[in-house]
Amino acid sequence: MGSKSSIEWTEMTWNPVTGCTKISQGCRNCYAERMAKRLHAMGSVRYRDGFRVTLHPDLLDVPRWWRKPRVVFVNSMSDLFHEDIPETYIARVFATMQDCPRHAFQILTNRAERLATMSRRLPWPPNVWMGVSVESSRVISRIRHLLQVPAAVRFLSLEPLIGPLENLPLAGIDWVIVGGESGPPAN
Repeated sequence: MGSKSSIEWTEMTWNPVTGCTKISQGCRNCYAERMAKRLHAMGSVRYRDGFRVTLHPDLLDVPRWWRKPRVVFVNSMSDLFHEDIPETYIARVFATMQDCPRHAFQILTNRAERLATMSRRLPWPPNVWMGVSVESSRVISRIRHLLQVPAAVRFLSLEPLIGPLENLPLAGIDWVIVGGESGPPAN
């Protein structure tokens, strides 16, 4: 199922995968992990395994049912390029996006190396926007990997912005989102 989103830069979320693991400082106060704990406590079937990576193949076709064009954040509750998600499943997500050109799909990952490696084997229709999170200069290499991807729109999410980003390379980047940490433990 898709849900209307309160995220300022999108309209809907679509989560054919939920769950993740932390890989950098920007993950420390993960909003999705907090939300998954809340949904698990409420008895949501999608979060019966808490925040462990969980595939939801029954949700793969949901965007096909939406007639009105939408801007859709893919996997707001996960990272599509997580190492525990099979490449064949990722290809199925991309097939759905390719078959739904009326929607714009926004994918955001912290796993830019896997993204770059897989990008040659995935279709890149113009309605698929690809972004990476860059929370500090420690992970600026994610931008280099993003630039290897033939996405029509490449973007950066500089959130949670927890460290300096001097001389940020923006050539080849179409869009930048900037924000600080949020939630109870944020500084």
